[in-house]
Amino acid sequence: MATLYELQGALLQIQRMIEDGNEGLEDTLESIELATADKLEGYAMVIKNVESDIEGLKAEGKRLAERRKAMESNVKRMKDSMYEALLTVEGNRLKTDKFTFSLRKSTSVQIVDESLIPQQFIQTETKISKTELSKALKNGESIAGASLVENQSLSIR
Repeated sequence: MATLYELQGALLQIQRMIEDGNEGLEDTLESIELATADKLEGYAMVIKNVESDIEGLKAEGKRLAERRKAMESNVKRMKDSMYEALLTVEGNRLKTDKFTFSLRKSTSVQIVDESLIPQQFIQTETKISKTELSKALKNGESIAGASLVENQSLSIR
């Protein structure tokens, strides 16, 4: 069976022949048009099926994104519960056969007022460089608008 492209080429060739005065090509033209109609109908059916699949995939993607968010929320809740439980354990550390649970201290920069941060700590895309700000604060520099805050986070190994 000819492709749609081939059928279009044959139609153009027969059209030129008719325009040039050749006779008796109407039956050939009709059979090619019929084949083209069948081909177009087939393409349309495939397109409808693919579009239906696309809509189904979009819906499935949305469903999976919602499921992922719910799972992430459940993991966060479980980690929060584990964190709270470790606060009650002496030394904030617990070792089992499979895991070692502990709370570890870390520091992060808390921006109190962005307008007070010196320009040297602001990146060109108007983001504050917390890494550089953190280094400066750890080196004892006093920077208006920022301070180091000690945090604890759950560590699972």
